[in-house]
Amino acid sequence: MNQSSGIALNGANSRGFTLLQLQTAAVWLMLASSFFVRVEPAICDVLFVAVLALHIASGLTLSTAIVPLLAYLFLYNFGAYVSSLYVVGDDQIVRMFVITSSYMAVTAIFFAFYVAHDPMRRMATIRNAWIVAAAIVSFLGLLGYFDVAGTADVFAYKLRAVGTFKDPNVFSTYLIPPGIMLLHSFLLGTQQRKVLSSIAFVLILAAIFLAFSRGAWISFIFSAALAVAFTFLLTPSVKMRGRIIVLTIFGIIGIVALLALLLSIPEIRSLFLDRFTLVKDYDAGEMGRFGNQLNSIPLLLVRPLGFGPLQFHFYFGQDPHNTFINAFAAYGWLGGFAYMLLVVSTLVIGFKTVFMRTPWQNYAIAVFCPLLATLLQGVQIDTDHWRHLYWLLGMMWGLYAASVAYAVKPRPAT
Repeated sequence: MNQSSGIALNGANSRGFTLLQLQTAAVWLMLASSFFVRVEPAICDVLFVAVLALHIASGLTLSTAIVPLLAYLFLYNFGAYVSSLYVVGDDQIVRMFVITSSYMAVTAIFFAFYVAHDPMRRMATIRNAWIVAAAIVSFLGLLGYFDVAGTADVFAYKLRAVGTFKDPNVFSTYLIPPGIMLLHSFLLGTQQRKVLSSIAFVLILAAIFLAFSRGAWISFIFSAALAVAFTFLLTPSVKMRGRIIVLTIFGIIGIVALLALLLSIPEIRSLFLDRFTLVKDYDAGEMGRFGNQLNSIPLLLVRPLGFGPLQFHFYFGQDPHNTFINAFAAYGWLGGFAYMLLVVSTLVIGFKTVFMRTPWQNYAIAVFCPLLATLLQGVQIDTDHWRHLYWLLGMMWGLYAASVAYAVKPRPAT
């Protein structure tokens, strides 16, 4: 990684401009194809290799502000590697777990470098591609849920929308960041192609609801409320604040109307009432999800290497369903504490970036709100290998690095 990428990346000549277009198209295509992850590796994973090669060939600008992210992710994954050495049996499965974790870390680091160099243009590319992918997979999820042309077996799972994902929980949380990006642009009045964007937003909302993921419901509501609050507080315009209040009121009315329409269908209403509870039967009790998490803590306190990757269920009959518990169980104390530091540091730099007056402040809000919600959701579900979590981590650190550089950049005298 070097500082010599100016000619190639800034398009100073015809060859450099062509490379810039190719890099942008590759990133867009990778994210736009991320709606299909039914097989492993997914198409977006394969394309990421090409994206990484294209950018390494021309150089990625190193920023010291991103160094903590590199350190935390290295220690986190090194902890998994050390812990995996003491696992007996299932060598291939454990090895793939460590490789997958390392891959996720590389994607976060790439997005941090990528966004830090040119946040306005590159975040626009990311935003556009992710919204396109979210709209496509939401549409497919709705087709499957309503069994249009017999697609329920393909795009639905146990009466829950899943699209081209394997898990409705991952499917619905993947849709939250692009949904918040659209919501935020509607609040500001900056959204182009308003009709298409409105259709995409409704599709995303409906898909999140029909995935029937309690965590995703809470995460979206939290992210949306936080985005509205940040936007209202940080805008200096009284007129804009009035617009935000009016749009928020009408938005709530619209969402309630959409929910009322969906709940008028008996099958949807029945499943909603079944899912609309914070604690299910399999959550409660000494041997339930939460009970197993509590029971694992005393064991983890005396095991510096944890249980090893993918070993939690051998002790308690099921996976931990908690990213923080899993960090210590699968990555050992080294990985567990590294993950805790990563989360705390990300929250600190996230709030700093949101409140810094930069040209990309609105992108910071749209990224930080779903990122915060996803990190907190780790208490309820294992988010360890969620691609979009690592993308958001990288974007947030990249925006922070760009903001730090912007803050120290000399300004013309007034």
